[in-house]
Amino acid sequence: MLEQALRRYWHPVAVSADVTAEPRQVRLLGEPIVLYRDAAGPVALADRCVHRGAALSGGCIRDGRLMCPYHGWQYDRSGKVAFIPALGPDGTIPSGAKVARRRVREQHGAVWVALEAPAADPPPWPDDDWNDPARRVFLVGTWRWQASAARMVENAADFSHFNFVHAGFTELADGPFIKPHEITLTGDGMTYAYDDGVLVRSYTLHLPFALHDRKSVVAAAGGITWSEQGDSRAGDVTTISSVASPVDQAETLIFVYLSRNHSLDVADADFAVGFDEIMEQDRTVVEAQDPVELPLDPRAELHLKVADGASLVYRRLLRELAAAHA
Repeated sequence: MLEQALRRYWHPVAVSADVTAEPRQVRLLGEPIVLYRDAAGPVALADRCVHRGAALSGGCIRDGRLMCPYHGWQYDRSGKVAFIPALGPDGTIPSGAKVARRRVREQHGAVWVALEAPAADPPPWPDDDWNDPARRVFLVGTWRWQASAARMVENAADFSHFNFVHAGFTELADGPFIKPHEITLTGDGMTYAYDDGVLVRSYTLHLPFALHDRKSVVAAAGGITWSEQGDSRAGDVTTISSVASPVDQAETLIFVYLSRNHSLDVADADFAVGFDEIMEQDRTVVEAQDPVELPLDPRAELHLKVADGASLVYRRLLRELAAAHA
């Protein structure tokens, strides 16, 4: 099953700044997780007290440990119970008094969680954007959709809807007719590019749910799309990166980043303008898709060979991913 395979990947579950010493609940693949930060960094544990099933996220930090709100049992960052008030300071703690610790790491302005031993690192950026001083990269924001993560990623990977859903924002400069373009498989996904005469959109998809849309200006026209501000110049590159985190089968938390090699003196906030409207246009369509989960059987929906080429490859890669981890 695909869901079993997804447990072996890193998924962003919260913005770094939102993870504090105050416990909070997040969900990943339907599992509740209590998330908090201590002196050593972020901590992620199964959000269910081993004693009576209370949500640990409703508790607080006491003496550096996570205290259950029901009977005061205190958990250390490894998930083991370190103190049970009802037993007193000298009581013997049962060996089974522990909850599952989830793998957690902090990267790209977010906290990532893997439910099982990860099969890969979090997705890289196409130009090593985070380490290149000639580029600026920032987290634009997060959005929560009532849709599956795969449906969201397929939408982000599909440029043939631009002239209809995003008219006036991101439509293809040479119209809705989709020209043949090559799709290349990589070790963890695929790449492909599309030239509309003004922008070359180079897509890089990392399984399961990360997509980079790298837009290079080839014909300067000024203000080419909503993500280019002012006078665009040939050679300007703007990369929009989307990572979909599967809250469960029908809910997705979306992290969107923007990177650029131009206009470095312009405030990042100026480049975030328009994202809410674009995301809302997509959300309206994607949330209404039926079924909610992306059909992996190629016979389940009708496809066009060229316009739907990336979607066909993505669905095949997900089928193969599920089979490999079965």
